[in-house]
Amino acid sequence: MKNLKIIVLVLLCIALLAACSDNGGTGTGTDDNPAAGGNADGSSDSEEEKDPDAPDLPQVDMGGRDFMFLTAGWGEDSDLSKDVAVEEYTGDPIYDAGYERRLKIEQRYNINLKSVLVAGADEAVNRYRTAISAGDGSYDAAITTCTNFSTLLIGGYLIDFKDIPHIDMNKAYWNKNFYDAMSISGTNYAADGSISKRSLECVWIMAFNKSIIADYNFESPFELVKSGRWTYDRMHEMARQVARDLNGDGMMTREDDMWGINYTGDTIVGIINGVGVRLAVKDSDGIPRMTVDEEINLTRLMRIFTDMRDNSYSIDTLFVSGGGVSGMGDVDIFSQNRCLFLACASHNVSISAEQSAAAANTQGLRDLDIDFGIIPYPKWDDAQPNYLPHTAGNYHPVLTIPQTNGELENTGIILEALAYEGHRTIIPEFYESLLKTKTVRDEESAEMIDYIFGNISYDIGTMYNFGGILGTFGYTMSTELRREIVSTVERTVVQWQRAIDVIIAELENGY
Repeated sequence: MKNLKIIVLVLLCIALLAACSDNGGTGTGTDDNPAAGGNADGSSDSEEEKDPDAPDLPQVDMGGRDFMFLTAGWGEDSDLSKDVAVEEYTGDPIYDAGYERRLKIEQRYNINLKSVLVAGADEAVNRYRTAISAGDGSYDAAITTCTNFSTLLIGGYLIDFKDIPHIDMNKAYWNKNFYDAMSISGTNYAADGSISKRSLECVWIMAFNKSIIADYNFESPFELVKSGRWTYDRMHEMARQVARDLNGDGMMTREDDMWGINYTGDTIVGIINGVGVRLAVKDSDGIPRMTVDEEINLTRLMRIFTDMRDNSYSIDTLFVSGGGVSGMGDVDIFSQNRCLFLACASHNVSISAEQSAAAANTQGLRDLDIDFGIIPYPKWDDAQPNYLPHTAGNYHPVLTIPQTNGELENTGIILEALAYEGHRTIIPEFYESLLKTKTVRDEESAEMIDYIFGNISYDIGTMYNFGGILGTFGYTMSTELRREIVSTVERTVVQWQRAIDVIIAELENGY
């Protein structure tokens, strides 16, 4: 009997404990204490608790202060970086995920997330520098672009990410490859992670017209890629066969004729990197040096500029010879079933018709009635071991922290939490739901996208745009350049190297 009473008492205690842990208000997991078992919005962190990659962050009340991002757009009315601090539900699954993330972080840490969107890269960086120089603490962080990031390294505007607590760049929600690639002489002033989807929108991707492939009985580009035979020469051979004067006027025009390759300006940089040309590399001390002038690179550059500027079959949709603008969008020719290969970037694939209407000279394939496939840019030849997917360095986002930020502890917490939550919600919505499911038309393209995004390389020369080098390769439209590319590089490489030397001197002198 004595043992039976003990058993009964134990069972009663267990029942009492279970009742106390109920969410009816008698337990410790209340809305007043989110860290004790629930969030202020009533949601649960059970998924995070089960996730081994979840950050171990302290629960801090930040007093209702504003945390301000400066973000740079891709032009007037661009919304490509508005997922950072979305202000309301929009009906777009990606931005709605961003809004829900914002609410969660705000309620968890008692902070107000805000962002100021500046349309142009130069304007954004100028505003950022002015604010830092004035010491007014307007911004806690900024997401600008690589286009002019190097100007922030001259003058001591930024804080090294190694000095920011709680940030773990080895976590999956940070882009460690980019972080390492952008380091110079052991300093890390640039980062990228799942705080924004933006870096996923500037990856070089090639589209091909399946109907034209079938009409000419060409081997499937998918099979060429898989067998390692998708090369620069093969792309141009197929392109030359397809191009023809449709209207019979004796000349090739953008508006009327069939083209083999369609690209726009800086897309050539993607071709250059894809065939193994690196504009610059870092030595063992992490110091960049220009390599674009090496003989093997000059040989390939000569071929690329000769072929891509051959307007008998390869056309720049947007720009015309001499630097003028054609008035056509990025993918207009391809969208009209008048081109075999479109060299573009991932934002051209995923952008919607509504977004296209708001972004000048930017059109998407997502809503077009075209049967297309997605493949990486070609490698140089069969001997090149791997395809080399790269990103459009001048558009790639850069997360930075200004020297005026006096709350690094809280900044580290907020950035780590934003990156983790973005990795769980925003990035899957963009990558899996939009890019791979709603945009691509076949499983093989989805596999190619996985390969491309899983094997991205970074050319520090294109990412830093030393001395404005991308202006030479991407936006110099003269046909003469194809004959003068070697002399142009040999004449200008000193200027590009000097831009590197200035940065190194600044970093060595210390901020």
